[in-house]
Amino acid sequence: MTAPESGRVLGVGIIGLGGIGRIHAQALADLPELAEVRAVARARDEALSACGLPASARRDVDELLSDEAIDIVSICTPSDTHADLALRAIEHGKHVVIEKPIALDADEGRAVIARAQQAGLTVVGIAQRRYEPQNVALAQLLSSGVLGRPLLAEVLVPWFRDDAYYRAAPWRAERDGGGGSLANQGLHNLDLALMLLGRVTSVTGQSATIAHDIAVEDATTATLRFASGAMGIVATTTGAHPGHNARLTVITTTGRFELDGDAIREWTFDVPAPASGGSAPSGASDPLAIGHAGHLAQWRDVLEAISHGSSPTTTGRDAQHTAEVIAAIYRSAADGVAAPVEPID
Repeated sequence: MTAPESGRVLGVGIIGLGGIGRIHAQALADLPELAEVRAVARARDEALSACGLPASARRDVDELLSDEAIDIVSICTPSDTHADLALRAIEHGKHVVIEKPIALDADEGRAVIARAQQAGLTVVGIAQRRYEPQNVALAQLLSSGVLGRPLLAEVLVPWFRDDAYYRAAPWRAERDGGGGSLANQGLHNLDLALMLLGRVTSVTGQSATIAHDIAVEDATTATLRFASGAMGIVATTTGAHPGHNARLTVITTTGRFELDGDAIREWTFDVPAPASGGSAPSGASDPLAIGHAGHLAQWRDVLEAISHGSSPTTTGRDAQHTAEVIAAIYRSAADGVAAPVEPID
């Protein structure tokens, strides 16, 4: 598939118009100068109506993938279907945007990235927290050395999900489906730590099922060793009392900061703190209460990159590394020993 003519409105097909698919549709609706949702698959009538899409936009998956009016396929289906659908989309010459995770199996994720590269196509994993303005500014400050050398990072995701949440989509309660408090709730805040501190080389992990009668963990703890020499701690649960934000603390040789949701609540450096929102909706108790600002910013980045034949800020390799860190934590929890994280390149 050749690069689209610069300035042309790109056609997008969404597979899976559930809660997260609707967030993608909402973000795209706010970018009419760059893209248009031209087809959807696996969409109910009420979802189409909520997104302002006509019934004629509904296709089956094969029809959507074969549609020449579609340049990009957005995959918003259960986690265990992501890699297969991505590979099929690439075979049809489509760029691919995949909700987290890029794949459940490391080899499948690598295959998606390799196949897209061979075809000259873009593959992106959603990482909306990387696009929040305060996080972009923090990454720039850390990489410049202004904040000193990072020593420690702490990721805490003390969220709540009730039993109805797991009954509504059984894959959320199954390891083979991509469920678990780390893989499904903790991923984005762990990904943010990786954005700020870089590649992880090894992990240790422990997991347990404490608050729910499900076949997958609802509490995980882990340690991380970064390639830079920094260390990290991760703790996630879906059994906490409702209403607690995810937090990320970074300690360096010259100070520390803490992100509480999207707000910088602590800042001990001599340089001014970046402006922070403190008002973005949170998924602490409701998975769909996250708003669409992060998705909007990432979709804008992806669409502009594809239109100009360049690479987006966040790539499929970034998403793959995050997925491999999570897989290594689960391996460590199962085996009782530290697990390496293999480099992607």
